[in-house]
Amino acid sequence: MSAYLSAAHQLLQKFQPYEIRQIPRSGNSHADALSRLASAINDKIGRKVPVEILSQPSTTTTEVCTVRYENTWMSPIYAFLTDGTLPTDKSQARKLRYRSARYTVINDVLYKRGYTTPYLKCLTREQGDYILREVHSGVCGDHSGSRSLAHKVFRQ
Repeated sequence: MSAYLSAAHQLLQKFQPYEIRQIPRSGNSHADALSRLASAINDKIGRKVPVEILSQPSTTTTEVCTVRYENTWMSPIYAFLTDGTLPTDKSQARKLRYRSARYTVINDVLYKRGYTTPYLKCLTREQGDYILREVHSGVCGDHSGSRSLAHKVFRQ
């Protein structure tokens, strides 16, 4: 829908004076009656839905900018596993090497490995808060306790 909105804005730039108004349902009764009449016609031909296959999209695609999370808890581990970058402090570098042994990068996404568990996708704080809200009170929600909530999130 955003592609259609941007295409409409580009077309509106070509018109000097224009006005956009929302017509209330009561003022649009003629078009509403015409559409009901057309759908109520019962003919011998039957109802057919014409299908048109487009060879190219009707709107141009817009460039999508990805959101990069900078300076999260995952940043040093991800940098070490992808580039081999270590902190200058030797004790911090040793801790990072030890800690990053339990992580892996698959398709530019950081995962935590476990012995008996599947790969766990590493999340930022915002993503974690969103997932906890959804599991606790959103689509999956049943207002469960803390332990069952943690197990639900782990399974999801």
